[in-house]
Amino acid sequence: MSLSPWKSNEERLSKYFNYVERVLEKMRLKAPQHLRGQVEAIIDNAKRYYEDAKYYASLGDYSTSYVCVAYCEGLLDCLKHLGLIDVEEGAMAKRKKVMVAGVFDIIHPGHIFLISKAAELGDVIVVVARDSTVQRLKGRRPVVPEEQRLEVVKNIKGVKEAVLGNEGEDMLKIVESIRPDVIILGPNQNFDEAKLKKDLEERGLKVEVVRLKELYEAHKLCSTTKIIKEILTREDLQRLVAEPDHNVSR
Repeated sequence: MSLSPWKSNEERLSKYFNYVERVLEKMRLKAPQHLRGQVEAIIDNAKRYYEDAKYYASLGDYSTSYVCVAYCEGLLDCLKHLGLIDVEEGAMAKRKKVMVAGVFDIIHPGHIFLISKAAELGDVIVVVARDSTVQRLKGRRPVVPEEQRLEVVKNIKGVKEAVLGNEGEDMLKIVESIRPDVIILGPNQNFDEAKLKKDLEERGLKVEVVRLKELYEAHKLCSTTKIIKEILTREDLQRLVAEPDHNVSR
């Protein structure tokens, strides 16, 4: 059974809502006097569409909510392009595309911390390593199959989009496809930032490479390796593995 996409819809709509709220807060009327009444009426319509978008989102009717917020955005964008309103610099700025890549085998707080830090820089796109890539680089298959890992990552708060990486040894091919503004590396990811940036530049990609220096260690089991070792050394869990699997939800 697939996980609900509602959380993803809520997150995406919240970005639209934040954008609209910034524009409504920062805009200034520039219309000539004889057009002001008409422009104010259009702004009122945009505000009503925005309120409708929030209302339908609260009901879980995401398709109608998307339509309403799109109408609202369209009206405000048209007024801006016609020079009838002015918006403070930065309110309508495009968010950066931030790429995070990893195995994401057994999800733990370190993964959540990395994604939350990436989300502070822009819209997060996560590349989930293929099973074959993990086997080639680590000499073992991941515990959780790639499609299941992808489904879990798609539903983590702060993730705008998640995709599977490419098969084969060219690890930068997926970067060419996504074309991010920023790549954020975890503190223990085995990449040389300078070499990575140089390799990307040789492919015509101007990408900022950021190394997260802080290692999240607020809890005991903040890595997949530590979780696996904990399972392997626990006698009670070994007995559980030996038992017949009568309860699949266990």
